[in-house]
Amino acid sequence: MAFRLGDYVVYGEIRNLKNYQTFGFLVMRAESVDDQHVIHLNLTGNCNPDLTGKCFRFWPEGEGKEGPIYLRSDFKGFRDMQVGTTGDMTAEGWVRTFECSVEEFLRRSRLGEPPPTTWKRRLYLEWFSQNGRVVLELGGAIVEQCTRQPLNNDDEGEWAPLPNRAMPPELDTSPKPAGPSITVMRLEEDTAKVERWAPPLQEVEGDADSLQGQLDQEARAIDRALQGDPAGDDDEECIREMELIDYCMEHAQERPIGNLLKGTRELPAPEPLDDDQIEIELKTLLGELALLGIALDVCEHFTPRDCYRLLRDKILPEGEAYEELVGTGWVQHVCTSDYCEQCQKDADAESMFTNGN
Repeated sequence: MAFRLGDYVVYGEIRNLKNYQTFGFLVMRAESVDDQHVIHLNLTGNCNPDLTGKCFRFWPEGEGKEGPIYLRSDFKGFRDMQVGTTGDMTAEGWVRTFECSVEEFLRRSRLGEPPPTTWKRRLYLEWFSQNGRVVLELGGAIVEQCTRQPLNNDDEGEWAPLPNRAMPPELDTSPKPAGPSITVMRLEEDTAKVERWAPPLQEVEGDADSLQGQLDQEARAIDRALQGDPAGDDDEECIREMELIDYCMEHAQERPIGNLLKGTRELPAPEPLDDDQIEIELKTLLGELALLGIALDVCEHFTPRDCYRLLRDKILPEGEAYEELVGTGWVQHVCTSDYCEQCQKDADAESMFTNGN
């Protein structure tokens, strides 16, 4: 079962400006602006090709449209800082939507008079975190790409609509396979959707940016989105977790990270695997580590193969973590820069330059 956030999101920004680093935040619907809740994303991996190398923002069409309120009591255990790995993340494709309620759609369909449906843009964001699989799906999303980064806190930067390069179904004249056309209606609890999937395009160019720059942009973007301060975390839960962290540091014993993985499997050696197989093994492993609250921060010099080899040969057998903190909001970061020769050389060169001046 996946956590589905699409009905609750009023605004979001995602940045995949550097390879294998995807950051962002989601502003959730509340009764007032002052009560709005923010969920942060710090994911390892890239978006799909149409979003790779881009900073983009999105919101449901029809600003101010009513919808369910995001209540933390309904999402008990869902972490405000989501770490883990990216799944499918694309803004290409189309979905059929209907304007009436689910109940009316089902009733009229049973009577043989289904209400009209409309093709709208489909935004689909999927990731695997401490909470397992999480999905944000919006039909009719407004998506914009940042064409100029903000210069300061008072500058919003410049944004432009991000084209949906998937052909609208009613205009798609490409050859179709023989056979009948099939419309699929998917029912999930109290949600019904009629949809068609379209594959993403390839080849997207992008820029790089510093991690600190991305964090600064996120802070400015949240200010723009909220126009005020978001509601703080639950104080009691925060205090309990801080007390648990203090207890672990004083009394608990860390365990090898590999021993904490449930149902530990034999990880294959990286040498015989091709790039696609490496990607699968790496993302599977990152998803398992996310359930432990362990995140991998990737530097610009490490490839997915390098990351997999580091985790398999070094981090799992030698890295340690507190078992008592699994399932809490505590996140332990593993940085490839700590094991990267080029990063160490760059740091030494910068230190020499600073000391020399």
